[in-house]
Amino acid sequence: MDLLPSSLWGEEPIREVTQLERMNTVNLSPDKLLRPTWVEISLSKLRRNFNRIRDLAGARKVMAVIKADAYGHGAVPVAKCLAECGVDWFGVATVEEALELRAAGIEQPVLLLGGLYMSDPAHLIEYRLTPSISSTMRLDTYTECARRYGKPIEFHLKIDSGLGRLGLPRDRVAAFVDHYRELKGLQLTGLFTHLASAEDMVASQTDEQGERFTQALAQLRGLQVEPEWLHVSNSAALLSGRKFPENLVRIGALLYGYCMPLIVPPGQELPKVPEFEPVLSFKSRIVYMKDVPSGTPLGYSAAFYTRRTSRIATVPVGYADGLSHALSNRGYAIVRGRRARIVGSISMDLSLLDVTDIAGTNIGDEVILMGQEGQCSINALEIAQLLGTVPYEILCSIGKRVPRIYVD
Repeated sequence: MDLLPSSLWGEEPIREVTQLERMNTVNLSPDKLLRPTWVEISLSKLRRNFNRIRDLAGARKVMAVIKADAYGHGAVPVAKCLAECGVDWFGVATVEEALELRAAGIEQPVLLLGGLYMSDPAHLIEYRLTPSISSTMRLDTYTECARRYGKPIEFHLKIDSGLGRLGLPRDRVAAFVDHYRELKGLQLTGLFTHLASAEDMVASQTDEQGERFTQALAQLRGLQVEPEWLHVSNSAALLSGRKFPENLVRIGALLYGYCMPLIVPPGQELPKVPEFEPVLSFKSRIVYMKDVPSGTPLGYSAAFYTRRTSRIATVPVGYADGLSHALSNRGYAIVRGRRARIVGSISMDLSLLDVTDIAGTNIGDEVILMGQEGQCSINALEIAQLLGTVPYEILCSIGKRVPRIYVD
């Protein structure tokens, strides 16, 4: 049995990685980590993905959706990179996410996609935030805040066109406008909706949602309300080439190299679109190895028994890091350009790989849990399909204790 020798870390003394470095580890080397498990974010791939989005958007402006810590990629470094690329808007879910951007010096307009729940509306004025609104419920509160500070509050009205979560029902548009006109200090500057299944080009739901949005827009215009910003398209709608009355697109998944696969009618070819590159790689290293005889139990509850003499590698990554326990005895990692099966139960901090058939495997070898080496790759979509979920959950599940290292 072998343990990881300290010589693998180089000649410089090992030092503890500070919290600041964990938050913005642009130049940190994986070899300086005390625990060799990390995520690499390629800023050059992010830039290329953004440029492809810009090309597909044409004359429409681009809102980058970076909620949930930019889908696990790190909101601040991602936002700074996209700001340099010339992104027009940012979209977040919560006030806390927006304040993080402002504290980092991000100046672009920021839309609170989930609206404002119980937060103090003063944040909207102090940090120049734009809320989405789905009802008249808090309009009076916003009005009082605007009066108190002597500054207007701009907002985007969300229409529920068929997703059924947040959004003003179309039959309440006229009543909403009546109440809005009674108030002072508010400015309706945007109208949008959220598509439920834009990747499905067979079903009629997206066309129906687009028609409901168009009708709501016509209602507003008939009431002499003309929003500056109109946005419907998400990543899948942008790829499918659907047309809506809009001048802004909201893109999240494609920035990071993912989108739910498009579904087209039988016999119809997929739309020709640029290839988007996964931005994130999830990596670790082998820290322990052992040879075991056939019939050896491995992991909690003896979830796996070897069926031959096997070489087993221990990797310091577990479900607390975002490697789902559901991948036990089902998932794979890449070692030396080949797939190694995950064996036994994935625990909170450690996992086991069967590397019997991968010649030359040794302690210190890099392990790719998500990413590519040579022609061998594992991506979040593949893992999601194996687990019956969506790739965005896989990305967002990578734990905070895993350092993000930004490479160019």
